[in-house]
Amino acid sequence: MAWADSQPPSRWRRLSVREGEKGEVIADYLTQRVWLWDGEEARARCWHLLVRREIDGSKRKFCLSNAKPKASLRRLAEMQAARHFVERAFEDAKGACGMADYQVRGWRAWHHHMALVMVALMFLAKERMANRDTATLLSCNDLVEIMRHKLPSKIQTDDDLVASIEDRHRRRQLAKDFAYRNKHLSFQH
Repeated sequence: MAWADSQPPSRWRRLSVREGEKGEVIADYLTQRVWLWDGEEARARCWHLLVRREIDGSKRKFCLSNAKPKASLRRLAEMQAARHFVERAFEDAKGACGMADYQVRGWRAWHHHMALVMVALMFLAKERMANRDTATLLSCNDLVEIMRHKLPSKIQTDDDLVASIEDRHRRRQLAKDFAYRNKHLSFQH
């Protein structure tokens, strides 16, 4: 932080890196090649240190890049700004597709869950793209709400809801019992 503060104004470059929801995303950028060693590898590595400063100076972000040594400041800044879309995709995957809602006990089950999340997210992204001309603000959560409303549901009455919850609890208890029994058997051998 002190190093960035000590840099003269001539080292900083103001760039517009992408269009945002509220207009152009503009910030001041500074880059420096730095050597880093984690103490475990055989030798230190040379990285790009990129500093992004809001125009009003209120906030700074620091990041490292392993881009080619001759990468331009503009390219580094655009790559850093692309993180927004990656983070947005993770938010959609968690909020609309259940990426963080899994109860698994093995890698295979986790991989299956993540594969289904990715397929669902791809479907939602394609639907958003297909409807972007008529519904510019359509979100993944909007599409999930539309599907919940339009698709048929097994739960029609309060009794159906109670039966569904009791079935889910029964299956959850069976899974717990099975896991406990397997763990108990492995300790006996």
